[in-house]
Amino acid sequence: MLGSLLDGRYQVLQVLGGGGFGQTYIAQDTHRPGSPRCVVKHLKPFTQNPEFLATARRLFTSEAETLEKLGHHDQIPRLLAYFEENQEFFLVQEFIQGYSLKAELLPGRRWTEEQVVQLLQQVLGVLEFVHSHKVIHRDIKPDNIIRRQNDCKLVLIDFGAVKQIQTQLRTAISGHIETTIAIGTPGYMATEQGQGKPRPNSDIYSLGIIAIQALTGLHPRQLQEDPNTGEIFWQQEANVSSCLASILSKMVLYHFKERYQSATEVLEALRSTNIETEIDNQFTQPPLSIIQLPQATFPQQNTGQSTASILSPEQYKHLEKMLLELVGPLAPTLLRKIAASASNYQDVIDNLTQHLAGEQKTEFQERSKLILRETTSQTQSQQSKQNISQIPETPAISNEFVSRCEQELVNLIGPIGKFLVQKAVRSFPQISHPELVKLLSSQIPDRQKALQFEQRLLS
Repeated sequence: MLGSLLDGRYQVLQVLGGGGFGQTYIAQDTHRPGSPRCVVKHLKPFTQNPEFLATARRLFTSEAETLEKLGHHDQIPRLLAYFEENQEFFLVQEFIQGYSLKAELLPGRRWTEEQVVQLLQQVLGVLEFVHSHKVIHRDIKPDNIIRRQNDCKLVLIDFGAVKQIQTQLRTAISGHIETTIAIGTPGYMATEQGQGKPRPNSDIYSLGIIAIQALTGLHPRQLQEDPNTGEIFWQQEANVSSCLASILSKMVLYHFKERYQSATEVLEALRSTNIETEIDNQFTQPPLSIIQLPQATFPQQNTGQSTASILSPEQYKHLEKMLLELVGPLAPTLLRKIAASASNYQDVIDNLTQHLAGEQKTEFQERSKLILRETTSQTQSQQSKQNISQIPETPAISNEFVSRCEQELVNLIGPIGKFLVQKAVRSFPQISHPELVKLLSSQIPDRQKALQFEQRLLS
């Protein structure tokens, strides 16, 4: 299929996976400016029987109509097209630039409660919309939750339309209902879903397991179960408040009747806990004053006096983007409050660091130094006409060294290593070799391996 031109416009670039009579590809749309990438799902029936094809066509059209409705949500990929070619069926969806949540759920690395609550709020909001359209996702797992690159929002992908059609077609062929065919992933799949009888709160179970994985740093298969009840033992592995522990435990109860029955119920439970109240009190109180920023970001208060900001617009933009990656939607409010009361740039960084956990602290401090260096260099360059000395730029980092960094990091933390290297180089094009290595080593959970990484690249 590589290089094939589907429907006269979608050129296949990469096979993502599949089996039986379903495949998924990354393609480029040759009819749109810049030939943007898209995801193509391919359903290839295993018989040309006219009656079977008619059933396949009906199911395919029905699934496409459902995906069209779901794509109206900002955190679900849009359906771009669907078509039939040579009695095979194709769905074309928006390609989400970013990386999966799996890259953030590193073994042994625990999230803070605030980060877990943000995860729950974002994904539950999407599930609330999905379930309102009488759709069950069926495969909620870290691989199917993408951190979108441009705004750091979580996007829910892979609704398994092709898998569901396959199941229904098998039923049509065999002539009886096949309730035992399960769609899902072991470890994240509720019992009733494993029996081929998913319900909306089967998705809630899966999301609860992901939240527990984030809090404990353990893969679901590492969690212990009560042999008599099937309930999961997990609280002893996490530093968690009783409020959040109670909510998560109810999300993952063995029997679906005892769980929350809807995403709305879970969101209401989160709203009623002290966790969210504490976050609100800590991060969302109105600031004492508004720091000077571009009009499009935060309008200036009309006080008749100009307020000098301790952060330049460039520094503010870079810090906000970095915080979005680390703490999620609370980033703008947190930065605004701290910047309004800080006395200098370093004071802002020190105060922000207090709201981060573990390895995030080191990563944030290292990257904030680079932001200061970059923005200072830019400012001094602009002021050179006024005889202000300019800091000489560091030569651009070599491609050979970037490749070495990618190879070493991938060996230690997996495929996400290449993404992190490219992201660092794009964000800081004038970064030096030692600075790049230091920044990347902060992404390695094992401190001993991080030191070995530094030694291999800087020796």
